[in-house]
Amino acid sequence: MRPTTRGRAFVLAAGILWSLGGLLGKSVAMDPLGIAFYRSLFAGLALLPLVSPRRWAFRPSMVPLGIAFGSMIGFYLAAIKLTTAANAIYLQYTATFWVIPLGMLFLGEHPSRRALWGVALAMVGIAVIVARGYDGRPDEWRGVALGLASGASFAVIATGMRGLREHDPTWLSVVYNLLGAATLAAWMTVPGRGIPTPTAGQAAFLAVFGVVQMAIPYVLFARGLRDVSAAEAALIALVEPILGPIWVALVLGELPAPATVVGGMFLLLGILCRYAPSGRVAGAGPPTAGPPASAGSRPRR
Repeated sequence: MRPTTRGRAFVLAAGILWSLGGLLGKSVAMDPLGIAFYRSLFAGLALLPLVSPRRWAFRPSMVPLGIAFGSMIGFYLAAIKLTTAANAIYLQYTATFWVIPLGMLFLGEHPSRRALWGVALAMVGIAVIVARGYDGRPDEWRGVALGLASGASFAVIATGMRGLREHDPTWLSVVYNLLGAATLAAWMTVPGRGIPTPTAGQAAFLAVFGVVQMAIPYVLFARGLRDVSAAEAALIALVEPILGPIWVALVLGELPAPATVVGGMFLLLGILCRYAPSGRVAGAGPPTAGPPASAGSRPRR
C-alpha cells in the first residue's frame, strides 16, 4: 500500500471512530458532565503510556487551555442530551470559523478571501440551525446554545495552542484530557452534587467510550498526518459530522430537523470552501488544525 493511501486510511478510520461520539453520548444514562469526566479521564490515561517521559513538559498556559477543554466537552455532551446529535455536532464545528476573529484579535492573523467566503456560508448554516433546527423537545434551545458554546470553547483552545506547537501532540492530548477531567470534577463538586459513581456496566461503557472514541482515533489521526497534508486530512475527517447524525438515526431513531440538515450542509460547504485545494495546497485543517494550531495537535471533543 502506498504511504499516501495508508495515511488516508488512518485519517478516515479516525473520523469514523470520532463520529460515534453522539451515539455513545446518548446511549449512557448519566449526567452529561459525569460522562464527560469519565471519558476524558479514561482517554487521558490510555494515551499517557504512549508518550515517553522525556517528552513530558508543562507550561502555565496549559492550565487555562485544559479548563477550556473540560468546558468544551461538558458543553458538547450536555448539548447532545438536550438537542439532536446533529445540532450538537454541527454547532461545535463552528469552531472552524470562530478562530478567524480570535486569530485577528490575539495573533494578528488575517484571513484569506476564501476563508471569508467560508465563514459567510457557515454563518448562514448557523442562522438556519439556531432559528429552525428544533424537533419539539422542551427547552431545546438550551442544547443549541450549549452547542454554540462548545464551538466557541473549541476555538479558544485552537487559538491558545498556537504557542504549544513544539510539544508532542499526543502529550498535549493527555494534558488536555486529564486537566479537562479535573475541571469537570471541580465543576460537579462545587455545587455539592459530587461526581456520579457509575455501575460496573457504565464504567466499562465509559472506558470504551474514552479509549475507542477518543484515544485510538487520536493516534490514528496523528499517524495519518505523516503521509497526508493537514488540509487533506481535515477534509477526509469531515466524515465525522456526516456520519455522526446517521449513526444516531440508524440506532436510536433520532432524525434531525429538516432545517438542521440544510444548516449542516451550509456549514460543510463553508469548510470545503475554506480548505479544499485550489491550485496549491490549502492551509491547515479544521477545527483546531487551522491557522491557530497544527492538525496533528487538535484536541477532540
